[in-house]
Amino acid sequence: MIAPDMRHFGHSGRNSGQSGFTLIELLLATALIAIIMAMAYGGFRAGLRATASGEALIEETNRLRVVHQFVRTQISQARALVIEDIDNERIVFEGEGERIRFVAPMPGYLSYGGPYVQEFRLERGEVGMDLVFAFAMLNGYEPGDLDAEPPVTLLEDVGRAEFEFLGFDEERENVEWSGNWEFTDEVPVAVALRLGFARDNGVRWPELVTPVLVDSGGSLLRMRSADDVRAEMLGIGGDASRQRR
Repeated sequence: MIAPDMRHFGHSGRNSGQSGFTLIELLLATALIAIIMAMAYGGFRAGLRATASGEALIEETNRLRVVHQFVRTQISQARALVIEDIDNERIVFEGEGERIRFVAPMPGYLSYGGPYVQEFRLERGEVGMDLVFAFAMLNGYEPGDLDAEPPVTLLEDVGRAEFEFLGFDEERENVEWSGNWEFTDEVPVAVALRLGFARDNGVRWPELVTPVLVDSGGSLLRMRSADDVRAEMLGIGGDASRQRR
């Protein structure tokens, strides 16, 4: 029997090892590919989250801007029209810290024309307090009409709301701020709205200050310009405002 040439087998084994991959090399390559794929997937998900977060921030900012402008516009157009007449007491404008009710025209896409009784108020929502808006036609208005339909939710989870009202004193010479409008038969000179609205993304509610286009008598404001009224607003929320109350 002829013995096999061991040198031949050894040479052949070395050739086969040089022409392929060892098990360790395959495992290392697989692990490296897995790490690269995991890093790529993590970066992809981070990009998606950043994009979604950016889009959500833009959407919330735009909504806040639209609501701010809507509230400002409606309050500025308040009219000295009688909402109700209870025991010979005319109600033209009602204002409290968390609610106001007045008469003003509505945007054409929300109404059939003519003046509407409108109310901005704070209500309990699913998460916290919501700023809502209710309206009803002044023609044929009856108490309770504002609650006949569910109100429109403008902002959710606002925390708190604080309306303030600028009106003339009894001598009709000076104006002062109040957190409660006592002269329900008059329209205030100006209205301010501050919301305890803050988000983790940095979105804030800008303080809303708007002069009303008519005074308590229904005529155009001649005594004070819009700039004068806004100048009076500078003390809102500070020590001067608290001293006036």
